[in-house]
Amino acid sequence: MKESLPTAREINPFDDVDGRKAEGHFLGRTLEEAEALFRENSLYYQEDLMWMGPVAFCFYLRAALSYLKSASAQGDSGIVSCLCAVLEFRLQHDAEAVRKASDTIAELCRYVLVAYSRFDVNETIHGDLQVKYQKLLKQMGAEQVIRGDGD
Repeated sequence: MKESLPTAREINPFDDVDGRKAEGHFLGRTLEEAEALFRENSLYYQEDLMWMGPVAFCFYLRAALSYLKSASAQGDSGIVSCLCAVLEFRLQHDAEAVRKASDTIAELCRYVLVAYSRFDVNETIHGDLQVKYQKLLKQMGAEQVIRGDGD
């Protein structure tokens, strides 16, 4: 069965400025099309994940994960830092609503930890994101992973 795309109401449940922006960017987009947005400008479009409704968040987080795994994300420390903040925020403010994305969140965290060096994170700027991703995994009840040192 084909999975349906998030509706306008699922992307923008509160009809607020941030939700309208996310709706404008993501409404009607498949996962492949959403991944293309992240490839185009990951820092710009990741912000929408913070404010879109939980159904849309759970759906489009998979596109962000696909982007992270792509060659296009090589050296993109900004997206790794921003996604960490998005996940921290979503889990703090609506953990139950985004619980459906638990597997995707855990996979994203594990991937960042294992492939950490490919993102060229400057810890002077971003801090030790490995510690934050480990904490997110623990919060998800997922197994810890050893810090990665490559892909």
